[in-house]
Amino acid sequence: GDDVIVPAYTFPATANVVALAGARPVLVDVDPETMNVDAGRVYDAVTPRTRAVLAVHLFGRPLDWEELQNAVPPDVHLVEDAAGALGARWRGMPCGGLGVLGCLSFHPRKIVSTGEGGAVTTSNGGLADSIRRLRNHGITTDGGFDIPEPGFNYRLSDVLCAIGLVQLRRLEELWEARHRLAKAYSERLADIVETPAPAKGDRHGWQAYVVQLDRRDEALAALREAGIEAQIGTYAVHRLTAYRDQGPFPAADACFERALALPFHSRLSDGDLDRVAEMLARFT
Repeated sequence: GDDVIVPAYTFPATANVVALAGARPVLVDVDPETMNVDAGRVYDAVTPRTRAVLAVHLFGRPLDWEELQNAVPPDVHLVEDAAGALGARWRGMPCGGLGVLGCLSFHPRKIVSTGEGGAVTTSNGGLADSIRRLRNHGITTDGGFDIPEPGFNYRLSDVLCAIGLVQLRRLEELWEARHRLAKAYSERLADIVETPAPAKGDRHGWQAYVVQLDRRDEALAALREAGIEAQIGTYAVHRLTAYRDQGPFPAADACFERALALPFHSRLSDGDLDRVAEMLARFT
């Protein structure tokens, strides 16, 4: 089977889709500050079996696409897991439109939500036609009745599409609201925890507001005890039974143990943010 490189710190779907396609997910470590995949580690992991890199803009922070491009030979395809990066931009270019394919999510935690579902982006006409067939049982899109290859039933219903399209037309407005909330958080937390930020010239998608601190578990327990819903950042994939044969990945371990996702929605008040900041200040 082929190898596909994926970050060791990401939601497991990134690795699962590779395994379910019959390829081998090859985990690589991440940058402990940005929590995105480390391009240097990608370079080290490339072998003649490597066919693609499935790179994640984690929590909406654009990864350095130029570094990633320079890390792999031209015959290794770059695919974006942009599930949380709708609205994010790398050097002015929209995340999800940088690689040969991009994957978006419309899960309830995302900036545009249809409850469940997602989308695939590509500028390659052949791939676009193939994806349209795969999502509809393999049926051709030319009006015929042939099925040249097996497919799935992955169509999003018309009702859910309508809900999503209304939000897509408001994407900038929705992003501005999240940006203001992230800025308000950062103003309160900059001297308390490690706060997220995009690289200069980039635009964060703000799918989530994820900070890092050493006493994460204590802070998480205290927030929940106070009725403040917080979560870990995401998974260290190599700690999961399905992928425990790979590692070690010290940066992914550090992110898994230190990352904390704070409440992040449009109805948070200044008082809510102040309360979160006051709680976190106890654990610095």
